[in-house]
Amino acid sequence: MKKYFKFMILALVAMCGFASCSEECEHNFIEVDYSKDLVGTWTCLEAGYAEALVISADGKVVSTGVENGEYWDGVKGNIKTVNNKMTLTFGDGDNYEGRFEMICGEAFTIFDENGEHLTYRYCANDLADEVVGMWVCNDGLPGEEKDFAIITYSDNGKMTMTTQKAPEAFIPVDFVNVVVDYKVVGDLKFHIVPNQSTVARIVYTPNGISFGDILTQTIHILPENSNDLVEITSTFLRVKETLALEGNKYDYIKTFVTNVDGLDKDINFMGFEFNFAKMDGVKLDKMLKTLLFTVEFPAADSIKYSCHYSTTAPAPSVVAPIEVEGNKMTIKMSKVYPTAKDVDLYTFQDADNCQLHMYLPTYSFINFFGNMQVVFMSQLGQIDITDEVAVKAVYDDIDNAVNTINVSLVMEKAK
Repeated sequence: MKKYFKFMILALVAMCGFASCSEECEHNFIEVDYSKDLVGTWTCLEAGYAEALVISADGKVVSTGVENGEYWDGVKGNIKTVNNKMTLTFGDGDNYEGRFEMICGEAFTIFDENGEHLTYRYCANDLADEVVGMWVCNDGLPGEEKDFAIITYSDNGKMTMTTQKAPEAFIPVDFVNVVVDYKVVGDLKFHIVPNQSTVARIVYTPNGISFGDILTQTIHILPENSNDLVEITSTFLRVKETLALEGNKYDYIKTFVTNVDGLDKDINFMGFEFNFAKMDGVKLDKMLKTLLFTVEFPAADSIKYSCHYSTTAPAPSVVAPIEVEGNKMTIKMSKVYPTAKDVDLYTFQDADNCQLHMYLPTYSFINFFGNMQVVFMSQLGQIDITDEVAVKAVYDDIDNAVNTINVSLVMEKAK
């Protein structure tokens, strides 16, 4: 049991066996045995401190937790309760004794002699198995209005996270784009990094929305120069780790743009004016909706995408071969137009193939939308798509205008 001295103010009324009576009655103390009520997993999450206690019927307890970034795992000990006194003794010598109050099956709070306290919630289910798999967050990570993240949890206790601009208070930079150890005990998920481990309380909701399972995670932080506890919540959708593309068609529904920086100058891009120094994704979203952008997969090894470049002409479409390796997709546009660029991007489907996410880092964005711009100009007779020099100039214009950008396109299955 670790001790931390910044706690939430929380009042719990003792409800397990405490007698109540009127002023006229005799206040006889009733001895209560809480040993059976304490069996199970209990978790505490507060700013700078988190702990999971697994308590057995024989009074054994195992503690896993984090205090100020320092992680401990599976520290064994014993728990003893006598009336409203709790004593915890651990093999590492970090022991604790204090008064406690309890709401059976819900929570208990331990108070030290100074009145400082820790509150633990009861966990009916351990979520270690439920988190295994791949999850995508595109509703905005904490501190970033429209960030995008992909997390994969393996059953061997390893996780990988890909994001672009996650705030360091939420995700330490050492967590991003590398393999990190993790552990789930009850409803606490520990991300294990030396000296900066973090913890999230998670809620797993099978079939939480029409697209599939939802994983919601919440952390508590104390911002610098503030004593006000901040609660941050983000939501993830389970996606498949292998793609089932053939025969599916998707309509564009929304865009998430992050980490964007570029030339402070308006450029014409498929009939729309863009300034990548001021871009927030709104214009890109408007453009793709105006163009009625769609993608479909006639076969497992080909993609077809189309846009309505003109209201008076049929929507042109391009069919290109693709190569798929896991969630990585390479669009081989050079096989269709030798002057065009191949595009590496990452794609994800929900459990029922009803939603498709297409994630493009900077180099993929330049090539993907460069291809669209070249085809657009060719359709309008503004460029000879076989002219290597002229086509290269189009890609160079986009490349020069964009320093960095990360784009996630969200597509919904066509009805």
